[in-house]
Amino acid sequence: MIGLRERYVINDIGTLGGTPSLGLAINAGGTVTGVSYLSSGPHGGVHAFRYDGGGIVDVGVLPPDNFSWGYGINDNDMIVGGSFVDEGGPVPHAFRADAALALMDLGTLGGDFSFAYDINNVMLITGEASNQANDTHAFIWSPGNMRDIGTLAGGNRSVGRSINERGQVAGESTFGRRDATLAIRFTEADGMVSLGTLAGGFSSSGYGINNTGQVVGESDTGPILQPFARVRAFPLFGTHAFLWTETDGMRDLGHLGGGTSRATAISDTGQVVGTSSLIDGTAHAFSWTSSGGMLDLNTLLPLNSGWVLVEAHGINNKGQIAGYGLHNGVGHAFRFGPSEIVVQP
Repeated sequence: MIGLRERYVINDIGTLGGTPSLGLAINAGGTVTGVSYLSSGPHGGVHAFRYDGGGIVDVGVLPPDNFSWGYGINDNDMIVGGSFVDEGGPVPHAFRADAALALMDLGTLGGDFSFAYDINNVMLITGEASNQANDTHAFIWSPGNMRDIGTLAGGNRSVGRSINERGQVAGESTFGRRDATLAIRFTEADGMVSLGTLAGGFSSSGYGINNTGQVVGESDTGPILQPFARVRAFPLFGTHAFLWTETDGMRDLGHLGGGTSRATAISDTGQVVGTSSLIDGTAHAFSWTSSGGMLDLNTLLPLNSGWVLVEAHGINNKGQIAGYGLHNGVGHAFRFGPSEIVVQP
């Protein structure tokens, strides 16, 4: 009998001189951004990087400090993140780097802090920034304008973590007097709307949104007993990855046996990636689809690859994934995905 098997390939992104490095986002062409230590010393600094398969490139920093992080990348290879500047002391400002790696400070909402997490193909950027009242609010930045998109009613903090091509934002916000954070979706038509929690939960966070408006993230589910904790009769508080859609609301995506999981990104095809604990408490990167459920990405690795995939942070519509893993015991950013379909006897 002849079957079909998808072949997967993993690329070691490497580092900028030190360890570890982390892959945090990937665009349609497979270009990855993230962050890497520059050296193994205590004062070597960390810089955002870009990787397109031809080697890792240092994105640089805003002056005068030596720290930057790349969190989002669009299909034009523009990168956004945060970089320390001097505001009477080191504090991060959101930046945008163009394809030539020229960095622009995006400013703040009137305070001293900002950080950018994602950028779409029409240069809308989302993140968080402090205002004159020293509250931190989610923003949408368009050329020349950083716009405060507010909080849930009564909240004093919100974050925009992902933005799609329609300008819809996923993130989180505090609300009212409850000491809780809720996942949100922002649209121009409806403003900021709470996505709620999974059954039994108190708090949730949104991390990714695709172009159909589906949101992924994590929600607590109330006290649970981990399999390894039952012997000790010790209750733990667990969070589960979720998928939220307009038709079905928030769906629990489960976990890899350890009781906790977090979904970080979703493609337009509905493939979700993230990280989950195993029964022994270690963490593995996962992929989830509606047809196949949650799958440990380590089961797709080539034999004797030397890799343990720990976290998946970004996915494109080709199924290529950016994340963090251990390669022969050393923490490196990776790019992982299908390369071809092969015939298997």
